[in-house]
Amino acid sequence: MTVTSRIMRWLPEPTSGDSEAIRRPPDELDLAELVRLSRFDWDAGNLRRLASAAGYWRNRPDGQDLLRSARLQGVRVVLISNATAKHLVEPLIGSGIRHGLLIEVMVVEYGDPQAAVERETAAIAAFQPDIVVAALDTHGFALSESLGDAAGAAETVEREISRLAILRQQLSRTIGVPVILHTIAANSEASRLHVDASIEGSYRRLVAFLNVRIGELARESGDLVLDIASLAENVGLRSWFSARYWAMAKYPFAPDMVPLYTDQLAKLIALRFGKSKRVLVLDLDNTLWGGIVGDDGKESLVLGPGSPAGEAHAALQQMAKTLRRRGIVLCVSSKNEESVALDAFRTHPEMVLTEEDIAVFQINWQDKAANLSTLAKKLDLGLDSFVFVDDNPAERARVRFALTDVAVPELPRDVTEWLPVLQAANYFETTGFTREDRERSDYYRANIKRAAQLEKLGGYGDYLESLAMEMELKPFDVVGRKRIAQLIAKSNQFNLTTRRYSESEVAALEADPTVSTFQARLKDVFGDNGMISVIIARHASAALEIDTWLMSCRVLGRSIPEALLNRLVEEALRLGKPSIRGSYVPSAKNMMVADHYKNLGFDLVATESNGVTWWELPVRSHQPKPSPIKISEERTLAAPQRENVDG
Repeated sequence: MTVTSRIMRWLPEPTSGDSEAIRRPPDELDLAELVRLSRFDWDAGNLRRLASAAGYWRNRPDGQDLLRSARLQGVRVVLISNATAKHLVEPLIGSGIRHGLLIEVMVVEYGDPQAAVERETAAIAAFQPDIVVAALDTHGFALSESLGDAAGAAETVEREISRLAILRQQLSRTIGVPVILHTIAANSEASRLHVDASIEGSYRRLVAFLNVRIGELARESGDLVLDIASLAENVGLRSWFSARYWAMAKYPFAPDMVPLYTDQLAKLIALRFGKSKRVLVLDLDNTLWGGIVGDDGKESLVLGPGSPAGEAHAALQQMAKTLRRRGIVLCVSSKNEESVALDAFRTHPEMVLTEEDIAVFQINWQDKAANLSTLAKKLDLGLDSFVFVDDNPAERARVRFALTDVAVPELPRDVTEWLPVLQAANYFETTGFTREDRERSDYYRANIKRAAQLEKLGGYGDYLESLAMEMELKPFDVVGRKRIAQLIAKSNQFNLTTRRYSESEVAALEADPTVSTFQARLKDVFGDNGMISVIIARHASAALEIDTWLMSCRVLGRSIPEALLNRLVEEALRLGKPSIRGSYVPSAKNMMVADHYKNLGFDLVATESNGVTWWELPVRSHQPKPSPIKISEERTLAAPQRENVDG
């Protein structure tokens, strides 16, 4: 077994047929096959083959349209490293396909990053990157020991974090796109005496302190962090670092670690562009517990203390419960008699999960792939948001074949090994943690109740009135900033332009007097929906121009766009703008809002060759529509002098 297979065990191993397929010439590998093959655990050489095939399709005259049809999002990445980095380019492109990305990479390597960025500013600007990776490793920081000197140690770490902060500011000033920072793994050649853990200023403690400060810098700037220290810890420092390859080629880590690094980096890049996992779907028999409840009876299930397998099943449940607290929606899909399975779920004394932890149960004898499709419809989420965990290899293979967007981790035969594999996969990475994250599962459980209410009442107008909706509307502020940035990063379907803004850019928008911003929260009789919409509108010369309008799909069909448009018309009148202008920029996922402006009464005024449409609404002719939503609003204090909207 290869090193990468041992490390990335959540990815299925390729068959001999898959290994033959990936060796075909690029023009013989169609896009669907390319995407399918990307899901396997490949070494760096085969990732380069995927990259070569992707390059072939990208360079065809019709390549961009074909890639969009395969739902591969183009992303330009600048990779800045104090070490050698060119060997990472093709594996990163190959790994990107696995995460729905078609990556182009520009490398700025080997030397002082600050000087290199200064030197390459014009070239970086011409490349027009979407994101920058500041990939500094341990050799990029001067961490000289000051044994027993706490003040000296603190001074050393602050000096180095200041250098990184200056580089971050330089990137913000010259490029102005989101940044991914790295923590560092300790140099395996440095002293690692046991006593170093208790000595101020030892190299081990300097590295730990610096990594804490890197995390704090990322939080302050709204950046993401690739936790290299954690990756190295998972695989072992001796495996992560290669003294030979550092001496020969200045590789920041061993060549065998390249697929792991590029997979995790591609996952973070995808997260920044709205591709995230939000739903964990769990099987019951031999997954959440050992045994088959319909055959063995609940009293014979293997769960909890008393056996290694029972403890492992309980640990899996505890992991799921922890994920729920972090905002991951839990569902169950099981082939079982519903009454029997639910009785065990509700009454077995060793169950860690409760019925309230699960947003939706799908317990029946239907195909698992069909059940997952039903879950996606009930939750109103794309299948690419789902992770499906099942002990049965046949069920895993079935779902992988039928629903290629669903992540299906491979599981070892020994249940005691499941948890390390699932944790190492980092499926549920996020940009941060907010109140909405903590309460997300409750939002979806409440949505199921709302659907039942609609079915009960029948009439849609009566249903909307019965919800007693209350919307809180206010400008962007520091309290909502992290959630606003998170929504902008994650929202793909109800998102008119799919522009992405980092947390620091959201902060800049708050303070910009030429921009009107809105964050909307919604409550109803079934609970708090949290923040459900974000609007950014720029003050153009003759119009209020909508830069960003997005909404959570879980509140579709509740007259919210109409209520928000009424408020936008008020804002245009306040500013003396005779019209509201907005554009629809088509993407692979936002087709549902192609007619958004048309449905709201806007006129189509322009269509660009790339499919972008422009719409306009004269504010004086707008007739506000009645809304079942009660709005409470906090407005900015300063109001500009109203001008004549007749122009």
